[in-house]
Amino acid sequence: MSLITLKKILLSFIVFISLLGCKNNQRSTLKIICIPDNTNTHVYLSEFSEEINEIQLETSQNILLGFINDVIIYDDKLFIRELKKVSIFDLNGNFIKILGKLGDGPGEYRTVNSFTIDQETGDIYLSTYNKLIVYDSTFQLKEERKLGYPIGYLKILNGELWIVSEEIGVAVEDGIANRTNIYKLDKYYQIADTIPYRTIKMDKKRIGGYPFRYWMSKIEDELFMFMPVLTPENMMRDTLYRVEDKMVVPSVKFNFERKQSLDERDYQTLLLYNIVNSTSYYILEYDQDWKRYMFLYDKKNQRGYNLSEGLIDDEGDPVFLRPLDLDQDLFYYIKKTEFEDKTIEELNPLIGIVKLK
Repeated sequence: MSLITLKKILLSFIVFISLLGCKNNQRSTLKIICIPDNTNTHVYLSEFSEEINEIQLETSQNILLGFINDVIIYDDKLFIRELKKVSIFDLNGNFIKILGKLGDGPGEYRTVNSFTIDQETGDIYLSTYNKLIVYDSTFQLKEERKLGYPIGYLKILNGELWIVSEEIGVAVEDGIANRTNIYKLDKYYQIADTIPYRTIKMDKKRIGGYPFRYWMSKIEDELFMFMPVLTPENMMRDTLYRVEDKMVVPSVKFNFERKQSLDERDYQTLLLYNIVNSTSYYILEYDQDWKRYMFLYDKKNQRGYNLSEGLIDDEGDPVFLRPLDLDQDLFYYIKKTEFEDKTIEELNPLIGIVKLK
């Protein structure tokens, strides 16, 4: 056998193995989706959307927004979370009020880690480190509790309160670790169920965070979980998990063609922040070499789109979709208004509401 023939056989085998890695193992329920290193260009939001509504948020001295971390729609109102407050607008963009009071007293807060709204009762749950604050549907303080663990994420699912808690620098047998648990609370805010999610051993105490969090989601009767690892690791945490029977089970693995590595400062060059799972789509948010990407996977057509900064709107600008109602394939995006008059305060952004096909 000639050297050229041998090289051809070896190349064919490598290609076969690579393709095999991106196919589902028929003996496994784990779905595998590949994310290429190259990007798609000129992919427009209008190609995927049934309806788009844009809301220009009011700008005044009473309400100047900074970096928006989360948006929830409830009872014809927009609830907008920043690092230090939750602001409430109507669906015409008119400012209503700031939720609660800012401060250190009872029922007050200075930072907001996460918040969620019970769609049945209208109760609003807000967390600031280990303090849980509950407001009723009229925005009045209902209850405040200090829990014995940090509250990184809150979610009301089927009327039940779920919490994701990450403890940093926990002592373990051979060093320290960051440990994450999922808690389901009862009506007295006591832990009814504990689901261990993961423990990551560290060489020293390290913490990494990202302000936009959408770690838990429920599609039909299934509960899903993804939480990023943003401390230095020369590997990818790239799997969406399904929560069942007090366990987390791998559900979908996203294989990046670009492999993980650490740069000279010990920072990850590929950071996966969120995996959002809706009825018809998966949406991933990640950074590659400090540039933002959105991966959109159409479940019905089994086709993926790797997008630099997001889908292109009618004005030719990239917009990044974030979840509102995953069962209904309803998303939002944030877009800054063109700033023309330099003598006045910068306008609050525009919120786009998108119903995907």
